[in-house]
Amino acid sequence: MFLMRKLYISLLCLLTHVVLISLQPSILKADQPVMNMMPRWDGGFGWQILYETVERSKLMQGGLLIDPNKSEEIDLIHLQGVYTWDRSIRMTIKIPYVLEAVRENLDGSTERYNGLGDIKVAVPLKKYFNLDGRTGSWAIAPQAVIPTGDFDQYDFHSREWGSGVSVGYETETYDWFFASGASYWIYEKEPDHIAINLDLGVNLYDSMQILLENDYHYENDGARRLSVGPSIYFRQNLLTHWRVEFKKDYFVSAGKTQLDHVDETKISLGVGFVY
Repeated sequence: MFLMRKLYISLLCLLTHVVLISLQPSILKADQPVMNMMPRWDGGFGWQILYETVERSKLMQGGLLIDPNKSEEIDLIHLQGVYTWDRSIRMTIKIPYVLEAVRENLDGSTERYNGLGDIKVAVPLKKYFNLDGRTGSWAIAPQAVIPTGDFDQYDFHSREWGSGVSVGYETETYDWFFASGASYWIYEKEPDHIAINLDLGVNLYDSMQILLENDYHYENDGARRLSVGPSIYFRQNLLTHWRVEFKKDYFVSAGKTQLDHVDETKISLGVGFVY
């Protein structure tokens, strides 16, 4: 009887592990619509549009700089939506569309891409708390990547099935805001991705927040980067929300086995609506 019970517990643990892997466990940054904040009521929904421009200014392999003048420039539009069944359970979808991506290769050739990018879906689960003068939440979010890019053009997106589970913690008072989280993504062929974030901010007004965001990304082929920069969130009214963000990479390296464009500078502007 004891052996059967032990076997049952072992099988249950194994099944749990398999389920988590199939969800592509990841501990992630909570960049979820709308502006990571809304809606927080049962039956609420929202959507946002983000414009993003990215420049990667160096061509590297591992930690070796191959060419400082070969760049990659990308302009994207993101359409993202969220529906909240319960205050603690929501569903999100992120659909990127590449307006134009241009990459300069080492041999002098140029590659271009435009079209649909890989779609991400997630089920963020939140546990809110209220303390004396401070509120916050814990979060975990299983996620998945659906490959939808054009396979005949260069591999700006992964074009692979992937998944992850995210965890995060955030808290704020009337004057300040703090958030942290981590993520681990698994793909079919690409290296595993790990991300850790730490955001510190101040609430200037009830409707405005200024943050310093710090994001660390690591892939198990050796690629890594630290992105740092400010963002500003502004609530125009109960319906309309704005966000602008600037980030710059530091301490970058590419994967050890392939050439890659790194040293990213990113600017994004978004508007979101909640109902």
